[in-house]
Amino acid sequence: MAHEYSIELLYHFICGNCKNWWSYALTPTRLEQSLKLPEDDIVFCCHCGHKATMTVKDGFIIYDDE
Repeated sequence: MAHEYSIELLYHFICGNCKNWWSYALTPTRLEQSLKLPEDDIVFCCHCGHKATMTVKDGFIIYDDE
């Protein structure tokens, strides 16, 4: 019997107000599914309730063209 595996995307968020962090896991339903970046989505901080859009953390490389 073969081993099985699944893929999980794990997003780490940092609140722009209280600076606390939390994570959100997403399991794609297909391998062909594109990576959904939460850019411009409105998100509420689960710690303080601050509502804001999301941006990628400075210094984090999303795509490497090399």
